[in-house]
Amino acid sequence: MSLKDSIKLNEGFRDRVYKDSLGQDTIGYGFLVSALSSDELELNGGFIEPMSKEVADKILELKLKKLKRDLFGVLPWLEQKPQNVKDAITEMAYQLGIQKMTGFVNTLGYIKNDDYEQAKVNLKSSLWYRQTPKRVENLIKQLVI
Repeated sequence: MSLKDSIKLNEGFRDRVYKDSLGQDTIGYGFLVSALSSDELELNGGFIEPMSKEVADKILELKLKKLKRDLFGVLPWLEQKPQNVKDAITEMAYQLGIQKMTGFVNTLGYIKNDDYEQAKVNLKSSLWYRQTPKRVENLIKQLVI
């Protein structure tokens, strides 16, 4: 499954604004309304809602392009990893944000050094795992294939 399809599956789609688990206004494939750029809103005619899957798909493409650029800037070693590892870390950053994701210092260190088993142990002991176990399990499977 592609990174984009995995995110779409894990995030689900909503054409109207809803409150996410942290109480923030969200739409589409988990897009924070407050983080939608003017270019992204322009794809939806300048409006937030309703948002079609086609528009959300285009916004997701833009967000992933920017996220990967920013992520490789913060973790330059990630570019040398296999695609499954890049995708897992990118999806982790998509859900958590780069700032929170980089807080997983030990886990990222294990991944950098190709110690995926220890990274798996670390991830399973995290608050993030307790909050979204199914999603983290799916990402762990991507890391250890």
